[in-house]
Amino acid sequence: MFSRGAWTGVVLGLAVGVVLGIFLLNTRGDGAFLERGPQGDNRVTVAPDSGNGSALTMQLYNDRTNAIVLATRKVAPAVVSISVVQPQRLSSAQTEYMDRFRIPYQERYRPVENMGSGVIISSDGLVVTNNHVIDKALRITVTLYDGRQFLAVLVDTIERYDLAVLRIQAQGLPVAPIAHTDSLQIGEWAIAIGSPYGYLLADTQPTVTVGVISAVNRDIKTQSQKSVYLGMIQTDAAINPGNSGGPLVNTRGEVVGINTFIFSDNGGSVGIGFAVPASRVMDVIGEIQQYGHYREPMVGLFLRPITSLDVMNNNLTDRVGAYVEHVEENQAAWKAGLRQGDIIREIEGLRLNQSDAIYRLYYNAQVGDQMNFRAERNGEVFNGVLVLEEH
Repeated sequence: MFSRGAWTGVVLGLAVGVVLGIFLLNTRGDGAFLERGPQGDNRVTVAPDSGNGSALTMQLYNDRTNAIVLATRKVAPAVVSISVVQPQRLSSAQTEYMDRFRIPYQERYRPVENMGSGVIISSDGLVVTNNHVIDKALRITVTLYDGRQFLAVLVDTIERYDLAVLRIQAQGLPVAPIAHTDSLQIGEWAIAIGSPYGYLLADTQPTVTVGVISAVNRDIKTQSQKSVYLGMIQTDAAINPGNSGGPLVNTRGEVVGINTFIFSDNGGSVGIGFAVPASRVMDVIGEIQQYGHYREPMVGLFLRPITSLDVMNNNLTDRVGAYVEHVEENQAAWKAGLRQGDIIREIEGLRLNQSDAIYRLYYNAQVGDQMNFRAERNGEVFNGVLVLEEH
């Protein structure tokens, strides 16, 4: 006869066997767990072990793969690092003295290397970056995501947008999709991808920073007042030296802008960065693909604000508008009937209450665009159409 201890062992063994059998019946051949549905059907509830860890680890991995991660995977292979060799003027106390007193002398330069970023926008080698990244470059080298390097040729520059287009001799390249709309929402995620401090890094993988769209349609003037940027995208995604020319991306993996400059007291990111909107990039690319270069629109019109003296001399009722200082013969403004001394009151229905109103209209204009205007000459009002022509 069995002892009490022996019987206890037999019972425990049977219990373990039953539990193990139930487990095996509810497990697929590949190791994924099943559960019974309402009709008795088996459904997978936990992903199978991938060989790199437990099913729970796989689930956690999937949970971490959010929209930002997916957008980065989509665009990062098309982001490039740009290395340029540019001439740097040698300065000394002697050259500063000669500059001050305008004494002629032969200037001396040395080559220096600078870094920037860019993004591939066509599989046959078109790359977009900032104009200031490649300005006056003696040599431009583009490094791809996979480490390959190419000498680049400058296709065209658009200074008013601070954009430049390069070409490298390669085919079948990864392309970053560009958003076809500027309908950004303030507060939505913004992803900046580029190569900040690329010369310090040992690999070619781009750097990713994340923030939000802080504002849209920002107008900025430089401290020297020589450059004006209109309708820019503002973001707090960190943009550091070397990020210029890289893409600003939404969570759908679309390029919404080209990172261009930052406000900073120390040269590093303080959370105020700006990007050129994607619509301008598309305009530039469309022109280059169709015509081989960007057609710069030309008006041939020089304006200034209306002064109190103008009001008195011309018996004007108010100072709304712009005074035509000079008109280039046979240019667009001349052909439209405008002459020196005219007062332009409105363009496209917009009353010119500010001296830069016409510049704002012109900033986003393209060759072939038509602008209706209302002007005044010797007290008589007349209307006309200004058709922008290529510079």
